[in-house]
Amino acid sequence: MTVKGEITSKDDGLGLPGASVVVKGTSNSAATDIDGSYSITANANDVLVFSYIGFTPQEIKVGTNTTLNVVLVSEATTLDDVVVIGYGTQKKADITGSVAVVDVGEVLKVSNSDVSQLLQGRSAGVNVTSDGQPGAAPNIRIRGIGTFGDNQPLYVVDGVPVGTSVRDFNPNDIKSIQVLKDASAGAIYGSRAANGVVIITTKRGVKNSPLKIDYSGYYGVDQVAQKIPVLGRQDYQMIVNEKRTNAGLPLIAGNDPSSDLFVDNIDNDWQKIGLKDGTRKNHSFNFSGGGENVTYNASMDYFENKGMFVGNGPSYERYSGRINVTIEKGIFKMSPSLYYTHSFENSLTFRGDVLTGGRPPLINDLVIAIPTMALYDENNIGGYGGTDSTIHQTIALNVPGINSLFTNSVEVDRTFAIINPEFKLINSGGHELTYKLNLSYDKTQARDFSFVPKFEMGYFFGSGKSLLDDNSRIYTTTLVENTINYKKVFGKHDVDVLVGQTYQTNDAVTRTGHSENLPEPYHPVLSNGSNQTSGGSLFNSTLASLLGRVTYSFDDRYLLTATVRRDGSSRFAASNRYGTFPSVALGWKLSNEKFFKVSKDIVSQIKLRGSYGELGNQNIGDYLFQPVINGNILYNFNGATAVGGLQTSVVDENIKWETTTSANIGLDASFLNDALSFTVEYYNKKTTDVLVGVPIPLSTGSINTTPVVNAGSLRNTGIDIEVGYHYDKGKDFSFDISANASTLKNEVLALGGNNEPIYGTGSKTQVGGKVGEHFGYVYEGLFQSNEEVADHAFQSAATAPGDVKFKDLNDDGVIDADDRTFLGSAIPTVTYGFNFAAKYKNLDFTVFASGAAGYYINSSLYRSLMWSTDYINSHEDILDRWTPENTDTNIPRVVANDPNGNARDSNRPGWLQKGDYLRINTVSLGYTLPNLFGKVIQSIRIYSTVQNLYTFTKYKGFNPDFNAGVFNPGFDGGTYPRPRTYLFGVQMTF
Repeated sequence: MTVKGEITSKDDGLGLPGASVVVKGTSNSAATDIDGSYSITANANDVLVFSYIGFTPQEIKVGTNTTLNVVLVSEATTLDDVVVIGYGTQKKADITGSVAVVDVGEVLKVSNSDVSQLLQGRSAGVNVTSDGQPGAAPNIRIRGIGTFGDNQPLYVVDGVPVGTSVRDFNPNDIKSIQVLKDASAGAIYGSRAANGVVIITTKRGVKNSPLKIDYSGYYGVDQVAQKIPVLGRQDYQMIVNEKRTNAGLPLIAGNDPSSDLFVDNIDNDWQKIGLKDGTRKNHSFNFSGGGENVTYNASMDYFENKGMFVGNGPSYERYSGRINVTIEKGIFKMSPSLYYTHSFENSLTFRGDVLTGGRPPLINDLVIAIPTMALYDENNIGGYGGTDSTIHQTIALNVPGINSLFTNSVEVDRTFAIINPEFKLINSGGHELTYKLNLSYDKTQARDFSFVPKFEMGYFFGSGKSLLDDNSRIYTTTLVENTINYKKVFGKHDVDVLVGQTYQTNDAVTRTGHSENLPEPYHPVLSNGSNQTSGGSLFNSTLASLLGRVTYSFDDRYLLTATVRRDGSSRFAASNRYGTFPSVALGWKLSNEKFFKVSKDIVSQIKLRGSYGELGNQNIGDYLFQPVINGNILYNFNGATAVGGLQTSVVDENIKWETTTSANIGLDASFLNDALSFTVEYYNKKTTDVLVGVPIPLSTGSINTTPVVNAGSLRNTGIDIEVGYHYDKGKDFSFDISANASTLKNEVLALGGNNEPIYGTGSKTQVGGKVGEHFGYVYEGLFQSNEEVADHAFQSAATAPGDVKFKDLNDDGVIDADDRTFLGSAIPTVTYGFNFAAKYKNLDFTVFASGAAGYYINSSLYRSLMWSTDYINSHEDILDRWTPENTDTNIPRVVANDPNGNARDSNRPGWLQKGDYLRINTVSLGYTLPNLFGKVIQSIRIYSTVQNLYTFTKYKGFNPDFNAGVFNPGFDGGTYPRPRTYLFGVQMTF
């Protein structure tokens, strides 16, 4: 007989096109059309298997039914969902630790080159900062700054730890993302979980389903969302002349109208010249299907992002391919996978040995370039213009010229393979015992290529010889894991026990090659040049571990998770090599108690949970506990030279594990048949024995000026809140709203030794304060008269009306270093995110926003543009500077050499800016077309998306959420503008 029906999604009530219907145990199958309808021939005793990628399959016996309508449930929408945790899975309702589940369907609506960027604003307590440069790696911090070293979380892909970066992986392959935030959730990964764990699972095939082909592609245009308002030629020359005049200095020739060298024919807008529209595109194919015993999922992906700078970069290009297979037969199961990616990046990094003087990032150099500098100069080698020591008297870089002449690229090939056979040794009487062997091989080969031709670019910049560096890096990681898992339900008792052993080795080989004076026309090969040098290094590290975990549930009311892991790392001496990291978590399903009489339709679940545990960190370099002997030291004995050895580096041979102790208390609740969900958590995370490089005096003679020691202690506390609501009462209309927010209080408890503070750029880290707090002088206004100068504490013999007045905090009558104080937090105290997704019939709409508040930014770019000294270009704000005719202002006078030190670190207006922002990250509108192509094309969705639509902020730089150093979290040294991107894409199912 013929069985007909419709397969719909529980999420929105819409039909699922391309869903699979299979008569179990046969090859008889059918697929749904654009509306989710199907028709298949079956007998009364047959069982139909209904499946769709991303949804939980259902099996239904036909019986006498000729119509079977099926509602499939998304794999990430109910409390019965299985969530991937370390070395296993667990029902979402039974989790006792802090685990955040990221909605992959929503994050894949945006275009990014790095999977990590997809986490921004998606989970409470996860802070993502990055700039807009193609291929740029974001900085991820989970629940604050937990160490003075690498704060990046551990990434685990398909059960294999892959380190602290996943840029090489294709976002379109992702099926699920979980973030483990506390010690209980992450303790199974012990030594590498102190900064959190991000677990990524890639797509797999579906049993008993025919071949399904999915294509997705988009094309986008990147535009600079904002430009910094700087001065044109006339205003620039006026301001520079005023600086010179106020300092009693003669005018610079190029700015002096009475000079024969006066520049009046060049007025370059360098942002207009040096920035352009970028592009991005992606093509992705996915092939999936399977039978009763074998399923498969294969993908091919191409991503390209050309940046917004004129010249050779930045740009990023990636090709990738993956195949995942699952084989099941009897007691045997194996899910091997193979992934290969090739990427090519042109970066904006340039050579410090050529562009000397501690140049800022190129984006800063572009903005501060003077308008009277020429773009081209045929008299210069290379043909690009520059400044002249007589005409301009300032050092400014021709960024489009440099970016066109220099070549900097990184080419990466990565192969990642997993073989993981498992055997269900016992599966009877309710006893389930499974052994699993997990083998992985991860090899990355990188080529770093840098070429500088012979060039001349005016005052200060030039190279009389061509320079070539061609280097290579090879990283190899092998992993062997053996785990045994036992499960059993004894009446009301549900027990799950996991024990295991892991062994991982990491090898890093670097080779360097340098060559100079290559002949023209250039053919940049090392052997073509002279002064050839080479070098290399080999590093190896090993991590051996034992692990165990017990999860226990009584009567689906009381939950227990206990975990312990013991790690041994070769990065520490034998006496300190091993660390043991335990954790325990308890949960109470209050809503399952007999005395809880509230209807499940009103209160679906209330669960209280708490956890406490320890995690370790060994993210430092190799061999740092070992002193270095230089065997080529020359000694003189009675006029005779002898070669000997000498220890040339100071090290701490007793460095040991950095330990993070984490406590977490949480409440999970859901209402209205799980339509409304709510989670609130309090966390307290303390890190002791922090591994950090501590500066030592140069007089020690050590080549290592910052030996790594266990120095310091940190604490991070805060509250995470997540709330969501799902509406699908009608078939035509549905929507989801979710929001999250997190608070953070950071405190330095100890700094080792005598607790000497650590100074950064305009910052100070001190016991009792926060990491990298802004530090400097207190602004009290501007001097308006000589009498005010005389009546105030002494600042400088040259202090004059219009200069900044700084507060004499210690009342000693002199403004000096003792008058500095803490000026505000450099770390956001609140971060948040909001997502709204709605569907009406074939239309879908998404808005996603995120932001942060409670911190201040020290902007290197803005401060450079507002210097009252030097002769680089200025921000338009400087036109409101103090003059005898303009005294109602907070911008000091302009004067060469800044005799009052107006530019010193302080909280004068503009020097510290509020970083608070709200960014509209994504606005997307899509439409699923009616079925116009029969069975050939089952589904077509077209969509348009705007990324980075607008940022509500008072910050006068490009990005208020920039990457920064640990001791300078509030210092924006210069970040590539985050682009506003207009995307148009299509998704098709065949």
